[in-house]
Order: sequence, then C-alpha cells, then structure tokens
Amino acid sequence: MKHELPKLLNSPLLQTDHFPTRMQCFLFRNWEMIAPAVLAEVLGCEEETVLSLAREMGLPVPPKVNTDWITKGYITIIRANWHLCTYEQIAALLGWDLQHLAYVLREDDFLSVKLGNAKPDVPPISYTPLTAEQHEETKAVRRVVRAALDELPHHTAEPFDFIPFFETIGCYDALPASWNAPKAAGAISAAKEDGNGEAAAMRENKRFQNCLVYSYCALYGDTFADRALLDASFPDALLRAYQSLGVTGIWTQAVLYTLVPFPFAPSMSEGYEIRQESMRYLVEKLKKYDLKLFLYLNEPRAMPLSFFEAYPELRGHVKEEEGYAALCVSTKEVQSYLYHASKQLNEAVAGLGGYLTITASENLTNCYSHATPGTCSCPRCQKRKPSDVIADVNRLLYEGAHEVNPDVAVLAWNWSWNGRENDMTHHVIDQIPQGVAVMAVSEEGVTKNIGGVETAVIDYSISVEGPGAYALDTWQYAHAAGKRAYAKLQLGVTWELSTVACVPAFEKTWRHLCGVAEKGQVDGIMLGWTLGGFPSPTLRLAQCFYQKTETLPTLDDLYEAMFPGCDRKAVTHAFHLLSEAYDAYPFHIGSAYNGPQQVGSSNLLYPQKTGYHATMTGIPYDDLDSWRSIFPREVYISQIKKLSDGWHEGTLALEAASRTSNEDVHLTALLRWTKAADCHFRSMYNQCLFVMRREEGMVDTAIAAEEAALAAELLNLTAVDSTIGYESANHYFYHKNHLLEKLVNCDYIMRSY
Repeated sequence: MKHELPKLLNSPLLQTDHFPTRMQCFLFRNWEMIAPAVLAEVLGCEEETVLSLAREMGLPVPPKVNTDWITKGYITIIRANWHLCTYEQIAALLGWDLQHLAYVLREDDFLSVKLGNAKPDVPPISYTPLTAEQHEETKAVRRVVRAALDELPHHTAEPFDFIPFFETIGCYDALPASWNAPKAAGAISAAKEDGNGEAAAMRENKRFQNCLVYSYCALYGDTFADRALLDASFPDALLRAYQSLGVTGIWTQAVLYTLVPFPFAPSMSEGYEIRQESMRYLVEKLKKYDLKLFLYLNEPRAMPLSFFEAYPELRGHVKEEEGYAALCVSTKEVQSYLYHASKQLNEAVAGLGGYLTITASENLTNCYSHATPGTCSCPRCQKRKPSDVIADVNRLLYEGAHEVNPDVAVLAWNWSWNGRENDMTHHVIDQIPQGVAVMAVSEEGVTKNIGGVETAVIDYSISVEGPGAYALDTWQYAHAAGKRAYAKLQLGVTWELSTVACVPAFEKTWRHLCGVAEKGQVDGIMLGWTLGGFPSPTLRLAQCFYQKTETLPTLDDLYEAMFPGCDRKAVTHAFHLLSEAYDAYPFHIGSAYNGPQQVGSSNLLYPQKTGYHATMTGIPYDDLDSWRSIFPREVYISQIKKLSDGWHEGTLALEAASRTSNEDVHLTALLRWTKAADCHFRSMYNQCLFVMRREEGMVDTAIAAEEAALAAELLNLTAVDSTIGYESANHYFYHKNHLLEKLVNCDYIMRSY
C-alpha cells in the first residue's frame, strides 16, 4: 500500500535573484548539511566542482558536514529545497526512496500541510558552468559571507547538541518542603508527626495526578524504528531534568498500524516487532526517572483510495482532493481493529502510561474528523451523531488497553469538537467509559479586544490567558459525570513564537495557572504541544503549583524558586515589562499558524510579490494578508510595533538584571532567548512595512539594512546556543546557512535598488 506524494503545482519559480544562479542557492542552503559527493551527484557534476563553487561563495571548504541533519533535521532540508528540487532530488539528498518521502510528508505531523499541501513543479536543479558575469556577481556573495563568518565566535554550538544545555540550564534542585512559598495544607507537618516522611506527604498532597510533556528533542516521525534515534529523542540528561521539575509523563506520537499487525494490509506494519521492542526499552528507561510513556494516537489513520479497492466496505468519508478516505469506525471490522490493536499493544508493551487521543485534528481519521452531519459523505455515519463516532474511538482504544492494563490512562482531547454538534462535548462525556478522562484546551474560547478587534482563542496562546468558559464547563461536566478532567496548557512557548526555548511572559503564565488551580480543579495537566518542552524556568514556575497549598504562590515566591539569589527587584521589573509587551500580541489562530514569527529575521525579503500563500507553521513567504488573519493591516502592524518596542525595553531591563544577579545561569540563557525574540519581533514589523511599501512601488533599502543587522545578531546568538531556531516537530526553522542567505539577500537589495 503506497502513500501518495502531494500534487505538483504549475506555479512560478520562487525568487532567488540574490544568487547569480539557482544552482548556487542550492549549494548554499545545503552546505555542511549534505555531503559534497551527494550534492555533486544531484547536480550531475564532480565533487571538486562543488567544492570550487562553494569556495568561491566564501563557504567553509572543506565543509564540516554534520550527519545529524539527515536523521534529525530532514524537515529543515525538505523545506529548504521545496522550491529548488524535484521530489526525486529531495529523496536523493536524504538517501530515501520516494515512498518513504511520501510517508514522511503524510505522517510526520502532517508535514505536507505545513508545506502548502502541494509542491511547486520545478525543473531539476543541475550544474551549469558559471559565465564570466556570474563569476563577477559571486564576489558580492563571498564578501558578505566572509565578513559574517569572521565575526562568529571561535567555539560555536553544534546543531542538535542540546545535552550541555539540559545539564546546565535544565538542572534544578528539588523544591524543598521549606521553600519560601505557601505550605501544603497541613500535610507536611502531619506527616512529620506521624513519621511517614515528607515525600509520602507530598505525593498525597499533589494537585495534579499527571503532568505530561513532549520531549524537547523528540523526533515526531517514526521514533521507535531506530534505537539510536530513540535515545537521542529521550536523552538521560533531559529525563533527569524533567524528574527534577516534577513531570510525571512523556507523550510521543504513534501510528497504530506501525506498532501492531495491520489486519487489512500487513505490509504496512513491517518492522512492528522492532518498534515494540523499542517501546519496551523506553518504558523501562523512563521508569528510572519516575516517568510514564503516553502515546498520542490520531486513529484510525485514513488510507489512500487505492486501499479501498480491496476493502470497499470499509470506506468512510472521502477527501477526493487528497486522494484519501477514512476507515469507517461505524463498521464492525474497523471497531474490531481498534480494540484488538490496542489490546495487542498493551500485551506487547507492559507498563504503558496510556494514550492521548485526538479525533478532529488536521489529519483525516474517523468520518467526522473533517466533516459535519451536513458534509459527511459516509452513508453509515450520516445516520449517526459525530459524538457517537468520536466516543466509539475513545471507548474502543480504552477497552482494548484496559483489558490488559487496568491502570491505563486514556485522555480524550476535545480539540475541535465544537461546531460539529450541539453540546457535543457533553454527549461524548456521557458515552465514554468512566476510565476515560477528558482534556480541554484551557484558553479555548477566551475572547480579547486587541486594537479594536475582538479575537477568540482555539489553542496555542500565552498572550491571551485562560481558563475560559468552555474549558471550565468541560471540566465541571466531566467531574459531575464521575470522570477525570485534564487541562491542556501551552507553557514555555507557543506558535506565537516557537523558536526560542522559553518566552518569559511569566506574569501571564502565573495568572493562567492560578486560574486553573482556583477554578478548574483539574486532575492533571498537559504542559504543551511539541513545542515548550525545554526544561526552562517556565516549567519551574509550573512546578510550584503541583502541590496543594493553603494559598497560591505569589510572583515573589516564584522568582525565588526560579532564580534563587537573584536581584528580585530588577528581575520583577524586567519580567513585568516583557509580560506587558507580550499582551500586545495580535493573536488569532490564523496569525499564529501563518505569521512570519517562526522564521523571523531569516525570512527573505522579496522585491517582487511571490504570489505564494503562507503555510501553517511552514513558509510565510511575503503573504501579509495571511499573517494578519482577522486584523486589518494597520491594526496588525501597530500591534506588532507595540510588541516589538515593549519587548526591546524589557530585554534591556533583563540584561541589567542579569548583571546584578551574578549572571545566574538561568537568567543568562533567558537573556539570549529574549534577545533572539527581540530580533524576531522587530523583523516581523520590518517585513510588514517592506511588503506595504513594495505595494506602493518602493523597495525600501533602509529596511533591508536593518534586517541585515538583525540577521547578523541572530546569527551570533545561534552560534552559542543550539536551541535557538529549533522546534522538535519542525526541526530547525533556520540555522547558520539561512541567516547567511538573509545577509546575502539584504545586500543584494541594497545594491540593486
């Protein structure tokens, strides 16, 4: 059974005029990521030719090729070459066949969606000797590159080398029972009198049964297929840090048909025995750190239309434009598959913590995952309510697992349940077994007036604080039905900005957690999506809420726990400025998904309109109207300026606080991340202005000059901190080559206009 590659678009070539040739752009973007011999093979020339071309552009020769890019950064490579190479050439760069590329684009956190659901149909990239004029033009590229590289520190951080950061920044002493915070409500003193010990009392007085996180550096793809990559995704140093921060569980995505035999197409389960062995290994590894493994299940996975030629009776809702259809959960065969697959998995892997399920995400799964009763094309599910089908998925997965593992926890995430059926959340809660908990996004449905525009949250916001009425109602209804309730929070970072390890808008996070503790009374929390998992000061802040206390911790309590011995007055002032600045963020899910904030200063300036639409957390291009989402242009740009100006003021205050706090290791790292965010926010503003002025007939070279300065600053920050630019489900949004290319791009604009 084969997955289909996204369709090809007959669209214009994306501009690369800042290089004399597209061939040079290709070499530049892939340098030190792909071996020169492979680059030469793709171009159809000799390796020495490739080295000569790179040397002429000022790139390091011989290159220091980091092989981790192939195994841990393949998304970065795919994205960088999306507009330059054919599918065959991208596969050749990675050493894959086309079927594996198709699988990754489909199943690696719906990567194809992040790339626009289609690929530009570009001609193959190939070697052509440079003309005399192109040789002359290349001198400008070399001048810019050599000047930038000469400014970098001698000892730079290697991409993907996160262990030193986990062992220093992520290292926290345990919170003692006597820390300067509200005491647990009588439990500790009672335990001492009874001789039971403080540890037992703390366990009994936990506010949350589970605190789940996504490993900061876990691959989202086929994680269990390779033991070495599994260890790289879950390194001991990170697990040790999570243990010190009170985390109880790690969640990671899984595709069910790759973990157990798939009864309809057994070949799709090839290697499941290896994956099961890897899961057993990981469960035991996590146990050493008091952590449990939770699988994020998005089931049943949709199948290509060709699959249903053999099984027409299983075909559910069809998405013709994608060439896929749902496996219909209303059929006995699919119900049996979900139940027995869950049972088999728990028989094979003892000690699983449980599942986190999502039933209405970007992936097509059940017949109502992408449909409503009015649009569903499945004749069976048309006769049922969406809540019936979604409850079935959760029930079957739970019952199969529970038969083997009575302690299994299944968390049914109500993401995007709204809009398919009136009171759908209540109806699902009524139908799921008692052992299934319901998880709601804490800030969902919260409204906020931003610059005169009212916005509402679906997910992924720090700037708009929860908990909201929808989450509170979900938790209350679940408890009334005798079921557990979980809060999905987004701590650390969100899609508002994901490429630093922590956004220190701590006052907002504190207020949100106070609201969850006071009003929500939830049984557990999910600390974030694939982003936000760095063991940062934000997770330390959250840890201070994990014990039930007579009163909730104050900001003074938190800053003492997060930065012991710091200049409290100075850090309080800095974090207040940063939190106030972040409040100006023009949040809407559309702007969070499509805006230029992830790539920031690395996003190229285009002197001519590209015509491409920004993609979800993928490629923003120059698509201002997608960036702004519901906000009028003037409002969006004004809010970005408020954010940028206020954040810069807070950054300067944090820099001063760091100096008066003996350069505390956590504050020093936080300052780097805050400076990087400062570059991003200012660049967002610049890019908006550049597009606006271009539409007025002006290519603004002053903006290009400022963008070059921001890219140079960010380049120097990334040289000493490998966490900047990285997010686990997207790999590196940018790295050294991207920032160098931005410098070349800006220099070209300043010389040409």
